[in-house]
Amino acid sequence: MLFALPSYIDIYIHSRVNNIITLNQKTNYLFLLQNQMNKSKFKFLLSISFLLLIIQASYGQGSRYTGEYKKSEPIKYVGKSNIVIEGLEISGSNEHSIALYDSENVIIRNNKLGTSFSKRGVYLYNCKNITIEDCTFENVQSGLTASNSQGIKFQYNDVLNVLGDLYGGTDTGSMVQFIQVSGSDNSISYNVCENISGKSAPEDIINIYSSNGTAGSPIKIKGNWIRGGGPSKSGGGINIGDWGGSHQIIEDNILVNPGQYGIAISGGNNMTLRNNKVYSKKEHYNNVGMIVYNWYDKEAGESFNITSSNNRINYTHADGYINNWWIPDNQGIVSGKETNTYDKTLTASILPDKIIGRARDNTSSEPGDGSGDNTNPDNPDLTPPPVDGGGDNNSGSGPEVDPDPDEVFDPSITIYLDMFKRICVNTQGRVQRSAQVEVFNEKGNKIHSQRLKGYHTVIRKRFGSGIYDVKVKNGTKLKNQQIIIK
Repeated sequence: MLFALPSYIDIYIHSRVNNIITLNQKTNYLFLLQNQMNKSKFKFLLSISFLLLIIQASYGQGSRYTGEYKKSEPIKYVGKSNIVIEGLEISGSNEHSIALYDSENVIIRNNKLGTSFSKRGVYLYNCKNITIEDCTFENVQSGLTASNSQGIKFQYNDVLNVLGDLYGGTDTGSMVQFIQVSGSDNSISYNVCENISGKSAPEDIINIYSSNGTAGSPIKIKGNWIRGGGPSKSGGGINIGDWGGSHQIIEDNILVNPGQYGIAISGGNNMTLRNNKVYSKKEHYNNVGMIVYNWYDKEAGESFNITSSNNRINYTHADGYINNWWIPDNQGIVSGKETNTYDKTLTASILPDKIIGRARDNTSSEPGDGSGDNTNPDNPDLTPPPVDGGGDNNSGSGPEVDPDPDEVFDPSITIYLDMFKRICVNTQGRVQRSAQVEVFNEKGNKIHSQRLKGYHTVIRKRFGSGIYDVKVKNGTKLKNQQIIIK
């Protein structure tokens, strides 16, 4: 939460500081490359790098799940560990859709949560190593609140309409709020959030309150797409350092019309804002695009090691003038502030027209359709523990198979039929080069096989009505599932 600031223009326009590589440096670099690999290897690596760059730039935000859901009552666990909660739809409740207390090593994935006018989609208290991914939140008081917890990851989720107190909620609303979250491996990454005017009332869309990452693993807010905020005159886009804290980063996010402010550091130490884009048209609650100011120096201590660099902003104040940032002189040293730019070319088009439900509505190349490796780069080797409920979201069960002694039937592999009647495979953790999916007809004949290429693979080949056995093998991990196509 940020209080409204005085209404005045505080615009800096500076040229970027570009990294310059001299001709001699380039020549020396190429000479070293040529001594380490031949030209063909170099071309191959360059091609792969370029392909991965295209994939990363084009896709990656929001839920990648296209399967079905099973209706469920709200879930409340105390002292649970090593479970997966998946494939559920929970709505219309006066309780948090999923609440965990004193729990650890839990994955919450592929769920649909909401409508929930007065309660959160997910609430965590005193938990460790919890991952929430590929979920859809619709019309929830808040998406996730994590309190007094460690190792919390909220990634690749769709969030539509944070309600806050709009329909009787007693708390302010956020897509995500961390409260006294600490330690390593905490992140809010590659999510999309859209708040429709008149149907939502978020405070800070992302808020990090009195929380501490580490020097080697700061709390990371990266690659999120946010559109819509307000009408709060104290809330806005992404706020770190609220009531102090340390080691937090906001980077590579895109915000359009996010509210009273865009991005902010409100206190603490070792805080960074970098490489973000913020655009807002004139709204009656608008104030400023970016804020760097310690509001809590008396309560939470002085700020130091603060960086704000290479952010591009075009933000219009409620009175109609450009008000891109406010970094008062008494804030102290803010590294990189001269590299922030007013970019008048920024418009609402920096986000696509549709940001919610892109995987479901597009049958062509989308995040995780098998066109590339979509394994989360910040979590490359997460192997889920045994499943506790949820299932594979398909009718029937796979045939009995005698596995090799070292092979296990692993719940990290999910096989299901999506809304387009395509066979899909979700695979958590590292995908081996030899990983494959095979499809067998009712006679036991293999009719299709292909490699797994990432977290989410879609078999594009169309199969007629019938019963099919699908086998997935990823290293020593196995999964068999019977799929019925009607």
